[in-house]
This record gives sequence, C-alpha cells and structure tokens, in this order.
Amino acid sequence: MTRNIHLSKGSLLPILIHALLLVSFTNASHFSIPIQDLDGSLKGQRVRGINEVKLYLNRFGYMGSEFAEKHSLQNNSDHFDKNLETAIKEYQKYYKLKVTGILDSATIKRMNVPRCGAPDNVNGLAPQEAAVKPQYHFFPKKPVWPRSRRHLSYTFNSSAKGAPMSISRGVFAYAFKKWEEVTKFKFHEASRGEKADVVIGFHRGEHGDGRPFDGNGGILAHSFSPTIGALHLDADEKFNHRPKIGNNESDYVWVAMHEIGHILGLTHSSEEKAIMFAYVEDGLTRRALHQDDIMGIHALYPHE
Repeated sequence: MTRNIHLSKGSLLPILIHALLLVSFTNASHFSIPIQDLDGSLKGQRVRGINEVKLYLNRFGYMGSEFAEKHSLQNNSDHFDKNLETAIKEYQKYYKLKVTGILDSATIKRMNVPRCGAPDNVNGLAPQEAAVKPQYHFFPKKPVWPRSRRHLSYTFNSSAKGAPMSISRGVFAYAFKKWEEVTKFKFHEASRGEKADVVIGFHRGEHGDGRPFDGNGGILAHSFSPTIGALHLDADEKFNHRPKIGNNESDYVWVAMHEIGHILGLTHSSEEKAIMFAYVEDGLTRRALHQDDIMGIHALYPHE
C-alpha cells in the first residue's frame, strides 16, 4: 500500500539531481517473486531473487552509491555478498529487528508490508539529547520553510480523476489542521488566482516528475521536501477516508498527514506508531500525530 504534483520534466531536472528530496508511498509489489522463498539466505550464497532484495534496499538508501555505479555493469547478481549483509544489518537496526545480517523471516515480513517510497535516513540526523530517544529524521541538510513563510496556501491540480473534490477538501483540511495544532504554521486553501505554496493532485502513470505511478497496489503518493510544495497521489489507488476501511484500501487521511510531514521537512521515523513511519498495513487507519512526530517537527522548527 502506498501513494504522490505536476511539474514539467524540464522544470524538475535540477530538483531530481537531489533525488533524496523526493518522497513517496510504495508497495512491495515490485518483487517479481515471493521473497518468502529467500528465508534464511545469508552471505556467500547465490540464490535466485537476491538481486531484487539488493534493488529494494538500494531504493531505500541502504546499499550506498557504489552499488548504483556498479549495478549497470553487474545486473542480476544473485550473489549474497558482504555489501548486502551490511545493508541488511543497517535495515534491521533501523526497524528494530534482530540484527543478524541474514534475510530472516522477520526481515522479509517487514519488507513485504506496504510503505512510503522515500529513502530512509540511515545517517541518523535526529538529535539524541532528549529524555525519550527520538526516532524521527530529517532530509539531508535539513531544508525548512523560512520564518517568513508560516502561512501557507494549498490548491488542487490533478491530471487524472481521483477522490471527489468534496472528500479531498475535507481530508486535507483535517490533515493540515493536525500539523497546525503543534506548529506555528497556518494553512488555507488558495483562492482563485492566488499562487499556492503547496499543490496537491491525483495523477496516473508518468506525470512529469520522473517517478511514474504504477497502477493499483504499487506507489500510493509522493511529495517533496521544503520548499518545493508538491504532493502527488496515484489515481489508481483505493483511498478511503472513513473511520473503518477495507483490507485492500489505504487510509486517505493517514497518507495526507504523512505527506504533509514530508512537505514540512520530516522524513521517516523508526517509531512504528508514528504518522511518519514508512510502513503501513492495508486497512490500517491512523488519524493522530504521535509524540515522535511532534518532537520531530519541534526539533526542525525550534524556538517557535
């Protein structure tokens, strides 16, 4: 389960140079084989499907730049090497799993849960001096909205049909309100002719930012770090805003709140109950900010 603004490709090229600034929700459907079959795989083995695990971990920031450079020359390497073992250990540590370096059942189970498609911040940019150890993280270089921009406007601009506008307006009004309650930010829907700070839209397939949507069951949404203000949702996904949702549906409110967190400057939290946690089960609703979300936004915008 997962979900994503519309700019032309040309206008986004400078932005995409900083690829880590783009965030999105994605499902584990990019595995072409059941990775449960890889249970117990460890360093030194050669097992069909290991390369897909490498690609997965690389996508979310665990394999390092060397992997991306070498992969074009060593495609489809199913060798479980030292680099993969190290990446798995980092992944296990980030998600509070037993650190074994082995592709065990607990690790596979976590990888198969729908998640946000933004890379995880494995560099640990959260401060450590708090009494309760924080789990939140920031974008590289900690981009934020300047002090002069605490009243932000938003608008809707879609290239594909998604949720009815009446529902989207209510969902985002609620989601923005939740962040208003714990910050100095104020949000309002832009009036006609007003240039909006945040553009929200439903799109399908390739929509101009180099990160095409993949239909139902894949990417749910993606957004950008400050001050780009872009939030895209996949028009093929099944979003539900009601208090109880189906097993094959995604919580529209949770997705909206999560993506707004990215737009304000937060990346993923290691706290499983946080709005900013990367993974979310189908059918799960989450409508309130966790203390870790609040600590994170206060750390990002201190003295306010």
